[in-house]
Amino acid sequence: MSISLSDINISLLIFLGLVVIVTISGCQSTLIKGGRTGEISNSDPAALIAAAERAGQTRQGAALRLRAVEILIATKDFQIAHSYLEALNDHLLPQTELKKLTRAQIAIALHKGDIEYALNLLSSLPVTEGPDHMLVAQVCAATKEHTCAADGWIQASLIYGYNHEILPEDIHDMIWQHLSSARGGPALYSHPHHHAWWLLQKQIREAGSITAQKAVWLTWQQANPSHPACIRPPHVLQKLDDYHPPTMAVLLPLTGNLSAAGRAVRDGLVAAYMEETSSTRAPIQFYDTAAQDLAQIWESVLNTDADVAIGPLIKSTVQKFADLTTHDPLPRLSLNYLAENDPNEAGLFQLGISIEDEARSLATHMLFAGFERIMLLHSEAPWSRRARHAFESQWPYPITTTEFANVRGLTKAVGSAMLTEDSGQRKTEIQRIMGEKIEFLPRARKDLDAIITLTTNVESRALVPALRFHFGDHLPIYTTSQAVRKGDAETLTGFNLTEIPLLTDPKYKPLTEAFNVADSNFAELYALGYDAFRLGTWLPVLAPDSRLSIPGASGHLWLDGKGVFRRELDLATFGK
Repeated sequence: MSISLSDINISLLIFLGLVVIVTISGCQSTLIKGGRTGEISNSDPAALIAAAERAGQTRQGAALRLRAVEILIATKDFQIAHSYLEALNDHLLPQTELKKLTRAQIAIALHKGDIEYALNLLSSLPVTEGPDHMLVAQVCAATKEHTCAADGWIQASLIYGYNHEILPEDIHDMIWQHLSSARGGPALYSHPHHHAWWLLQKQIREAGSITAQKAVWLTWQQANPSHPACIRPPHVLQKLDDYHPPTMAVLLPLTGNLSAAGRAVRDGLVAAYMEETSSTRAPIQFYDTAAQDLAQIWESVLNTDADVAIGPLIKSTVQKFADLTTHDPLPRLSLNYLAENDPNEAGLFQLGISIEDEARSLATHMLFAGFERIMLLHSEAPWSRRARHAFESQWPYPITTTEFANVRGLTKAVGSAMLTEDSGQRKTEIQRIMGEKIEFLPRARKDLDAIITLTTNVESRALVPALRFHFGDHLPIYTTSQAVRKGDAETLTGFNLTEIPLLTDPKYKPLTEAFNVADSNFAELYALGYDAFRLGTWLPVLAPDSRLSIPGASGHLWLDGKGVFRRELDLATFGK
């Protein structure tokens, strides 16, 4: 499915909103708050349908049936609403009722998960009323268009008033979640409060650490005392008011075989720490997990006045740490992930540098580019196979998948996937039958939109001539950051890859130059340490299901509702 908002006019992208279908005409009903069903005055869907049956195929009958559908949608009875809607003859509806019909169709399509159909319907809906803005917001949220979704809730709250019963109780948390995930603001602002929401988001984003964010938040409140977010702040910002910088205990392998990795994380963490003003720096104590037993380290941590713990780094140690600290109340942020199916009863917050995050980000970017027919090339390496599974979990279309064992088998694998190898075999068979040589030139596949490669730098460089040989070099190529690590990447010009902001965002340039990060094999670990400090400052005010989304050096970070920080990475085109 190719998802695009290009057909939605500019007003749709500026004015938004979510799902409750409420008609402000005809029979009035008590509105629904936060998704809970309220009483509907004198409006019984069954009675309305019975009246519609008696009215027959008339305008009155169609209007009664539509009213029943609206009530059923408002009470979340989507299946029955859908059956009634299918029996409705929309040609009998007067022009004034057609907008209500479109709203109902969008709501049902959203419930069924048919986002493309909802998007098509939405493009024909004039956005003038609160229910329209809310529907736009829900569609935008479903397609991860966070700017559009944030604006939808903002516009709905401006129309109804932020404390109106039709809006979810956590409307400001929802707005802030989308604002935090948005990559940019709207082109136009409709109201001073609309602009103030986006100004706050911009200032918080640029502030960096939580202590700097607290200062920004206080200044913004003073400048906007009548703003809805000042009167009823999002929970994450509300917690800033009583915030004090926490002391940290950091558990890393600082000696032994993994010391280089541990020191890279430490350096990134210290770099973030040094960006704090001296008045907001709380003490940090480092513990060497390679030199001391984990249980002894944890006992020492509990005997100090540490407010949060960060680490360990190695996956096996993280699992031991989770088991060891299950019943301890101290907020903890591990620097690797527990097993995928672990219920995380230990209550750990988790952050890591996962290739799966890059693969899922690639899937998102390629879907928004409009691709459907792709070829996926991966090696037998465990990381490459994990990336393939993560990509496939996000990709809704069939994939031509090819695996190769080593660089020498790459050309053959590409030929097999591009079907030129089959063409060569057919040529050989025809020559055998005819008993003479024939002129033959394989043709490029016409049924592919793009190629994704989960390959190392050496493998990626070998891929370029292989694609050229097998007539695949005209296709756009998407890959992960592994393609440009540990080697020469000059031949990869034009490759689209996921890359950590530490190496692409100019604001990190002083840090990368000071530590020579760009030429290091540990750039991701340096970014991990940098982000670990910033997230560590948040731990005292977070719950596993908190709505937190912030830009980081390792990617755009967001809590998934289970205490796990996921990363979304932007695309960079190598050589440009």
